[in-house]
Amino acid sequence: MSAGGSADGAAAGAIDSNHLLILGVVGALIGIYLSNVNDIIGPVIAGLGGVCAIVWGSDAIRRVASYGLGTGVPSIGYMSLSVGVIGALTGITLATILNIPLIGPISGLIVAVIIGAVIALVATKIVGMKIPIMVQCTIEIAGAAMLSILAFSSAVTGTYDMAAIYENVVAHGFIAVFFILCTMAIQHPFNACLGPNEDQVRTLKCAASTAFLTMTITGLISSITGGLGWFVVFIVGLIGWIIAFRAFVQASCSDAASTRWAGLWPDVEQ
Repeated sequence: MSAGGSADGAAAGAIDSNHLLILGVVGALIGIYLSNVNDIIGPVIAGLGGVCAIVWGSDAIRRVASYGLGTGVPSIGYMSLSVGVIGALTGITLATILNIPLIGPISGLIVAVIIGAVIALVATKIVGMKIPIMVQCTIEIAGAAMLSILAFSSAVTGTYDMAAIYENVVAHGFIAVFFILCTMAIQHPFNACLGPNEDQVRTLKCAASTAFLTMTITGLISSITGGLGWFVVFIVGLIGWIIAFRAFVQASCSDAASTRWAGLWPDVEQ
């Protein structure tokens, strides 16, 4: 498919981008809002919400970077995740100021989307980047970044309350860890899979593996809050990572012309 105005851009795939958007937004918001439903189940649901957001964000990276921005993936990734941090903290702070805790995740998403749109408009209108889906994808990546950071923060604290997140995530410096983890989880899949035979499903399998790996590390971070919730998050994340990474490796071997498990030259020239 040639580069055009399609929602999937130059990288149309088997899975519709709108379906992944719904998965990311709805899945992450459900995870965040249910993070306080139970001391054990709540953090797990929040972690799975973060996984949904990362898969969505990885697909958005794939679509915009397929226009030739392979080397720009880290740039748009780190830029959007910084927007995500700002959006998440602004959203829960605004909810506390207004004394309406329920609007925290949604207001944070709105803030991230607005900032992402402004950045994208500057890139297209002032810098002059001729990418038809630049605005849409930057908004999506910023939204996915915000939701993933807040979801994993909620997994640590068992709530999306500002005071708990500031005390257990921001004050301990874990917000910086989530910034790096979510950035790598969202931007790595396309960087790892890009090339002439890049395939959306294989790339998303890689995204699922990086997302569950992030959830696994989140489980370890959650141990600071005590209880058994952190261990369940860790185990679920580890099992998810094993399944997703195995599926990614199998897909890579299946699509490869040949497979060698060492960096040695073949004995006979082929």
